[in-house]
Amino acid sequence: MDKTYDNTDNIFKYRHLEGDGNNHTLLISEKDQKAYLPYYYSDIKDIYENNKDIYKNTLQVIDKKFILPLDLFKNSSFSRFRESFNLMKYKEKKPLLKCFDLAFELMFHYELNPIIISACRNLDELDIYLDCLEQNDLADFDCFNIKFEVPPSIK
Repeated sequence: MDKTYDNTDNIFKYRHLEGDGNNHTLLISEKDQKAYLPYYYSDIKDIYENNKDIYKNTLQVIDKKFILPLDLFKNSSFSRFRESFNLMKYKEKKPLLKCFDLAFELMFHYELNPIIISACRNLDELDIYLDCLEQNDLADFDCFNIKFEVPPSIK
């Protein structure tokens, strides 16, 4: 992993890194008000190598692309539309008609958290998640782990 990252205050963001430099966990943290998306270090490295003019190092890529504020997902219906459209357009490279088709289909899929769509690397992962969700058996979803971090409540 790139060791040139100089902001030690932000190292806590990378606490879920596995020994191989990959992060296999989607962490939705209400405490931090952020979503930490799963990633593969090879993807991070490719983004960095192709955009050295934008990013100083690989950890900056993680900061900008894989750590998202929860405010981004406030309006769930719109967020589901946006995230599914982006999945099809930018990750799957599909034509606009197919992008809009999936976006409208998932827009009112209320039990689907839009952050999950954002965490999926491709359409196959999303399809697997939707199948598990439909069968009410999310334990079978093994593409990445999903964890929620909530602050303790006061009684």
